[in-house]
Amino acid sequence: MLKDTPCSMKVFDILRQMTAVRQIEAADLMIGQNNFTVMFARALRAATSENQLAATKRGKGGGKPTPSGQQIARMERELAALQTQVKSVEETYGIDNLHLTVARGYVAKLLANNRVVRWLATHQQDYLSEFQKIAEIDTLGSVAELPAA
Repeated sequence: MLKDTPCSMKVFDILRQMTAVRQIEAADLMIGQNNFTVMFARALRAATSENQLAATKRGKGGGKPTPSGQQIARMERELAALQTQVKSVEETYGIDNLHLTVARGYVAKLLANNRVVRWLATHQQDYLSEFQKIAEIDTLGSVAELPAA
């Protein structure tokens, strides 16, 4: 599932510490959050119950301490809060992008009027420079492409 993602080998090492079913769940979470970092993989491993962890290896790594139930509960709450925030942003992104696009077009149209530009240059030079920067923006984020005016 993660073969075409920018996962480091350390992430796969962490996933191998889980059972096969939990590895699939963790990979789904990583893909859903578009987060393939080692820290996120460690958080998923820490939030994994003991019965979903693979048998520990003997040797150097076998004696690492596992997080307490209280730490796991805190991480689960934090993960749930982050997922809620991501969903909130996803829900409002399109509308916010539309509003910004309309506002950018309106500012560009105002700056096409020489009388408005002269007044701003005389009375509000700092606003004029900021409005010009806004009018010159070609894209809002990496998704929306605006046609050249």
